[in-house]
Amino acid sequence: MTKRITLIILSLCLVLPLSAQTKKINNLKNQKAQMERNLKKTQSDLKETKQNVGQKEARIDFLENQLQSRLNYIRQLEGDITRIEIQIDTLKAEAKRLEAQLEEKKKKYKHSLRMARSSTALRSPSLFVLSAPTFRQMSRRMRYAREYASYQKQLGIEVIAQQNRVRDNQAELLQMKQQHHAVVQDVIRQRKALAREHSVEQTNVVNLRKKQKEMEQRVAAQRKQIDALNKKIDELIAYEIEQARKRAEEKARREAEERHRREAAAKGKTAKGKSSKGSSTATLPSTSPTKWLTPQEQKLNGSFEQNRGRLPVPLTGPYRIGNRFGLYQVAGLAGVTLDNKGVNYIGQQGARARAVFDGEVSAVFALGSTKNVLVRHGSYISVYCNLSSVIVTRGAQVKARDILGTVAEDASGLYVLHFQLRKERQKLNPEAWIGR
Repeated sequence: MTKRITLIILSLCLVLPLSAQTKKINNLKNQKAQMERNLKKTQSDLKETKQNVGQKEARIDFLENQLQSRLNYIRQLEGDITRIEIQIDTLKAEAKRLEAQLEEKKKKYKHSLRMARSSTALRSPSLFVLSAPTFRQMSRRMRYAREYASYQKQLGIEVIAQQNRVRDNQAELLQMKQQHHAVVQDVIRQRKALAREHSVEQTNVVNLRKKQKEMEQRVAAQRKQIDALNKKIDELIAYEIEQARKRAEEKARREAEERHRREAAAKGKTAKGKSSKGSSTATLPSTSPTKWLTPQEQKLNGSFEQNRGRLPVPLTGPYRIGNRFGLYQVAGLAGVTLDNKGVNYIGQQGARARAVFDGEVSAVFALGSTKNVLVRHGSYISVYCNLSSVIVTRGAQVKARDILGTVAEDASGLYVLHFQLRKERQKLNPEAWIGR
C-alpha cells in the first residue's frame, strides 16, 4: 500500500510541472497569435499606405504636367499680348501720321475756304463762270469750279473716314488687350491654385513616405519578435517532449522493478531478485522518437505515415492556397521575410475545419478572438487555427473528416484556415501530406 502511495505521489510530481509547462506554452502561443495578427494588420496598413503614396505621386505628376501646360499657355498669351501691344504702338504711330496729314489737309481746306471767300470768282461760282469772255473759257471755269468743290468734299470725307478707321482699330485692339489680360489673370489664378495643391500633395507624400518607413521598421521589429517567440516555443516543446520521454522511461523502470519483485516474492529468491533488479536497469527503453508511445499510439502513428500524400484537405468546400509553407517575402517590403509554419487555406463563408486523420483532441485554446484545435495522431500533431467556433473538446476522439469548428473571417474579409503539421518538434510541410 505504501508503495502504491509513493508511486501516486511521484506521478503527481511529474504531471504538475507538465501542466505548468503546457500553460506557459499556451500563453506564449497566445502572444504569438496576437503578434501575428498585429503584423498582418500592419502589413495591410502598409500596403494601403503604399497605394496612397503611388496615387499621390501620380497625382503630383498629373499636376506638374498641368502646371507646365498652363505655364506654356501663359507664355503664349504673354507673347500674343506683346505682339498686340506692338501692333497698337504701330497703329498709334500711324494714327499720329494720319492726324498730322489730316491737320495739314484741314489747314489747306481752311486756306482754300479763305481764298474762296476773298476771291470774287470763287465766292460766286455762277458769276465767275458767266463772266468768261469766251465760251471755251466759260467751260474751263465751270470744270474748275466743279473739280475744286469735289476736291474739297472728297478731302473732308477722307479725313472723317480715316478718323473713324483709326478710332475703330484702337477700340478693337484695346478690347483684345483687355480680353487677353483677363485670360492671363485667370491663368495666373489657376497657376497659384495648382501651385498650392502641388505643395499640399508634396507634403502628403512626404508624410506618407515617413509613415511607410515607420511601418517598415515596425514590421521588421514584429518579425524579429515572432522569430524569437517561435524559437522559444520550439525550445519549450522540445523540453516537454524530453520530459515525456523521461516519464515513459521512469514508468518502464518502475514496471520492470515491480515485475521482478513479484517474481522474487513468488519464488522466494531474494538474491536473484536483486540480480534481476540490476539487469532491469541495463534494459531501459531507448529514446527513439516513437518508443515512448503506447502500443495503440504506435499503431496509429504507423497508419498516419502510410497515408502520406493522401490525407484529406483540412477545409470543407471550395478553397485555394494562400501563403505556403516556409519563408516568404512580405509584399512591397524588400528584404523583409516571414516564416510560415504551415499552409493557409482560403475558403468561402461557412467553411469548416475538419480532421485530416483519426486521433485525439489534445488541446483547444483561444488566441485573441479566434480558437485553435490540436489533434494528436501518435507522434504527429495537426493544428487548426483561426476558428470562430469549435464543437470538440480536449480528450475527444475524432475520425478523419470529422468537423472540428467553423473558420473565422479575418480583417480583409477572407476565411483563412491556418493549418500546421508536426512530428514532435519537427515542422512538416502539410502539402506533402495532403492529397490533391
